[in-house]
Amino acid sequence: MSEEISWNEALASSGYVKLETDTQKTLVLTNHKLAKVEKFGENVIEFQADCIEEDGTECEKQFGASSKRLKAKLRPIFENKEKSEKVKVSVLRVGDRFDTQYSVKELKE
Repeated sequence: MSEEISWNEALASSGYVKLETDTQKTLVLTNHKLAKVEKFGENVIEFQADCIEEDGTECEKQFGASSKRLKAKLRPIFENKEKSEKVKVSVLRVGDRFDTQYSVKELKE
């Protein structure tokens, strides 16, 4: 018989980093790039990176940000970094929908 899996486990197993409102995330990102992607029927430019650590736990997830506000906060951190460099950041999302704001800080090891 197979092992029973809870809904919490199923939702947590996503291969993507999810930014919850009013919850600070600490991420280690690498292999960052800007890519054109299609979202909701329109072409947008998205910041993408491999997430190798989330809140102190090693992982293999993808981080993507198409929000202009979030990309503006990420730009000064990643703009002059080597793509393969590991960068530790703290991200806090506050608000919802059109009122969403982001606080992003680079954390030194």
